[in-house]
Amino acid sequence: MTRVVCLGIAVKDLVFEVDQLPREPQKVTARRLRVVHGGMAATASASIARLGGQAEYWGRVGDDADGLELIRGLEQAGVHPEVRRVPGGATPVAAIWVDPAGERMLAVVAGGLDEDASWLPMARLDDTQAVHVDFRWVAGAERLLLGARERSLPRVLDADAGSAQALQTLLPLADHVIFSERGLRSWRPERDLRAALMAAAAEHPGIVAVTRGELGSWFVVNGQWHEIPTPQVEAVDTNGAGDVFHGAYALALGQGADWMEAARYGSAAAAAKCQLGTGWACLPTHEQAMALRKGNAHATPSTR
Repeated sequence: MTRVVCLGIAVKDLVFEVDQLPREPQKVTARRLRVVHGGMAATASASIARLGGQAEYWGRVGDDADGLELIRGLEQAGVHPEVRRVPGGATPVAAIWVDPAGERMLAVVAGGLDEDASWLPMARLDDTQAVHVDFRWVAGAERLLLGARERSLPRVLDADAGSAQALQTLLPLADHVIFSERGLRSWRPERDLRAALMAAAAEHPGIVAVTRGELGSWFVVNGQWHEIPTPQVEAVDTNGAGDVFHGAYALALGQGADWMEAARYGSAAAAAKCQLGTGWACLPTHEQAMALRKGNAHATPSTR
């Protein structure tokens, strides 16, 4: 079975279902509150397990009840957790608003967890086929990416917005850099997203991409422009879809797929997540992802 190690943030998500996302300061009455597990790398690891891979999550939580619950949640999702409970630390919490179209906005409290990465079980990489990191724990991500590079493993970076300094440290260590739109715009000042991606690719020798939700994803590989379509679905909740993409992409790479097949598999898995609902209980199986992948077979990638 293909083992993928995911390192980064795990979060307790408070998901408020609202009729409309606010455009200005106001009081809003939510239709429903759901408390679920989240976090970029943690959700990617749960996605990998659901898709049939052997997933490990390496990260930190606080020494509180929320941290214990997240560890249990990872185990219940089929993920092997290598997690440090930081004394005096608070487990990260996110407040997420989701509208009927599945669009969302969120705020995260990161928890003030320390950066120490000396405890990471690096020897486990000897039997690992790919790694995935987010930028929320720079010291840990740097150590994991360096260890994976020494072993010539595929190294996927979730380059979301939040810390340009973190991305500056981590981008050179990954060979697959996948930006969100916000992440790319924060990294490159070009107003045109295409120009921003080409500029980022010119700075990086590996594969550089940006995910654009239902509009698909753009990849630049060896200076060549590629557009990967996304299967069209009726979205229930888009929160976590990017994390599912990253997890599925890393899993496919670990299984020996090339970047294009990995991107198409990731797109199908992310679309399936959007139509299934909220939280890790609604992560797609391999069969559900492949059903959308095959149904989208006519939408072939374009190259420029």
